[in-house]
Amino acid sequence: MLTTLLWAVPLLAAPAQAWGDLADRVALREVLRSHARAATARSVTLPLPEPLRAPTASNSGELAAIARSDEAARLLVGVRAHRDLRGVAGALRRIGPRPEAFRGIGVLAARVPSAAAAVARLRADPRVAYVERDRRLRLAQGDPFDVVDPLTGIKYTWAYDEVRAGDALAAARGGSRRTVAVLDTGVDVNHPELVGRIGRTFDTASGGADVTDVVGHGTFVTGLISAIEGNGIGGKGVAGATQVMAVRGSTDGSFTIADLLRGMDFAVSRGADVLNLSLAGETFSLSQARALDGAFINGVLSVAASGNKGDHGNPLAFPAAALGGERGGRGIGLSVAATRPDGAAAPFSSHNAYVSLAAPGAGSTGCPFGVFSTLPAGRSEWDDPLRSCSLTFPRGGARYAYGEGTSFATPIAAGIAALTWQVEPRLASEQVADVLVRSARQTVGTGWNEFTGAGIVDGAAAAALARRYDVTAPRVRAKLRRRGNRVAVRVLRSGDRTEGGRELAGEMSYGLFVSRDGGRSFNRAVRQRARPFRTTLLIRGSETNVVAAIACDGNVNCGVKRVGRFRRR
Repeated sequence: MLTTLLWAVPLLAAPAQAWGDLADRVALREVLRSHARAATARSVTLPLPEPLRAPTASNSGELAAIARSDEAARLLVGVRAHRDLRGVAGALRRIGPRPEAFRGIGVLAARVPSAAAAVARLRADPRVAYVERDRRLRLAQGDPFDVVDPLTGIKYTWAYDEVRAGDALAAARGGSRRTVAVLDTGVDVNHPELVGRIGRTFDTASGGADVTDVVGHGTFVTGLISAIEGNGIGGKGVAGATQVMAVRGSTDGSFTIADLLRGMDFAVSRGADVLNLSLAGETFSLSQARALDGAFINGVLSVAASGNKGDHGNPLAFPAAALGGERGGRGIGLSVAATRPDGAAAPFSSHNAYVSLAAPGAGSTGCPFGVFSTLPAGRSEWDDPLRSCSLTFPRGGARYAYGEGTSFATPIAAGIAALTWQVEPRLASEQVADVLVRSARQTVGTGWNEFTGAGIVDGAAAAALARRYDVTAPRVRAKLRRRGNRVAVRVLRSGDRTEGGRELAGEMSYGLFVSRDGGRSFNRAVRQRARPFRTTLLIRGSETNVVAAIACDGNVNCGVKRVGRFRRR
């Protein structure tokens, strides 16, 4: 198997659950998206400073290590507020070339001639939230999970059947209008199995559209999603006629965190709906945490590999552990484990409290077996006997292979997620994840477990659940009264709603948000709580204060109502 490992800064970010209740995250997103729709904004900007998936301790150790070097360095600088980007960029320009700004998440990437000089200038700057190295990420071969064997004795497309992709495709009428972005090593756009299935392409290094895949990993992942069925050539992808956005982060298996941020920024801003991250590493940076938050705020479902070190110490793997909900609970994305044809968890598949579900990703007895997908026409890592035990074989002018790993379970889950979204387009990203988790077919015991999560992705069951899933938001009821520069707010009880023949989620919660800058950004004034409430807000600052009340049901369908706009007297 080919596995992408992220070698980032020492662990600073805890799993997503440390951020707070998912209802709070969704409530903030809905308030922000409501304003963005009114302003016809292309994408939603991540609020700063946001509650990071990290302890409150600073990255002082990382900063001290950077400060000890006089050599040139690539740095990532997170600002405390979006308005600080220009000023901090100016400070960086005084010591090096013009920095690159990732405006949506408040991060600057810069190559500075002296790391120590950069730290000396930025250490005491109140506009700077953190400084960290822009370390290199790399693609590494899982041991020994890159495999091909034409004499396997198992149906090449067993993974397709295992997740009942055919039933999901029938429910979605052949594919999805949702776009799956594959952030990987590129793709062979001329592969006959992928012609017409590749939409936008982007290379993070050049900014151009050439995404030629010389590693092979990205083409393999893409084929599992969208390889054409019924063309008489080879395999078939679980998502049928679903467009893939190919984002190349590497031509040699090595790329920087800035490349990852650039790729995610492109995918989110260009309308991707599902983000496939066949990545797994033991460390996680604050900039990556912001990027995942930014994707969630913009309604993108991130799907990541749980990792491939289940039989080598089983360390917690990121970004999956920052996406999956704890013990099968709701998260901001999905963490995907790998299973074998008999439904058992693959021995290498990392297992922990944040595994959401599983998908096919391993053969029956190791190296010779796995899932079947596409390879680029040219030589790739599958052809290197020092990096792979695989065999490759041609058919119909194309090349194919078997492969093992959570890297390849992930796109199967991502493809079924796209079909589920097509069956019920009103689902929010975290609701698509919830549908997949709730409808998964458990093959290891009963209930949730750390090896297969809620079970194996089941396309037929997911489509059926999507049709009856409650997607109706409650109506918000609130009253307010102003006295001077104080506003008394009363959020009233709302009844949950649903449509005929659908579930009723129930479990109402209520919250309040306030903007001090005319609605450009919002902060939580009252956390989501189970009962209606009263509170008093102070009108502050020189700009218009906007007050928004919110009511959510148990499926986190949230109604938003702007209940007032005020200026300080």
